[in-house]
Formats: sequence, structure tokens, C-alpha cells
Amino acid sequence: MSTSSNPLVLRGAIISQGNSFLATVDNLPLVSYGDTAEEAESRLVRDFRNWAETCEEKGLLEKTLKEAGYTDVDDKTEIYLIFTDQEDESP
Repeated sequence: MSTSSNPLVLRGAIISQGNSFLATVDNLPLVSYGDTAEEAESRLVRDFRNWAETCEEKGLLEKTLKEAGYTDVDDKTEIYLIFTDQEDESP
């Protein structure tokens, strides 16, 4: 029987910027653009996977996530990326 950590849920945001859309992940250096919200989200998912794989290959994923404020991360942590729509930038 294997034990696993709590899942890590990363919050992605889609922000409308005139005729294009911006997709970001809280506290991580990831930004993607698209002509539609779906395109921006799809690009960010792809970029996030590439970024996470690169960090993992270098042995830096856990450390990088912890430095970004995501605690309780270990090699068994499952990462989920969830998006929310933000139609405007007002609080």
C-alpha cells in the first residue's frame, strides 16, 4: 500500500485583454497569450508541462514550488492546474 501527499492545486487565470487573452499561474513565472480564452489556456497547460518537466529533470521542481509558496510538496504530490475566468481586472 502506497501513501501519497495531498494534491497541489495551482490556480490559473484567464484575463481578457481587448482582443486577446492572457493566461497565468499564481506565483509562477508562466504567462501565455491567445486569440481566445481556450487558446491561451491550452498554451499555458503546454508551457506548464514543459516547465515542470524541465524543473523535474534538473531536480528543482519541489524546491521551485516551495519557493513560490506552495508548501507540502514532495515527489508523490499530484499537481492539478485549475483555471478561472476573470473578465476584468477589478478586485
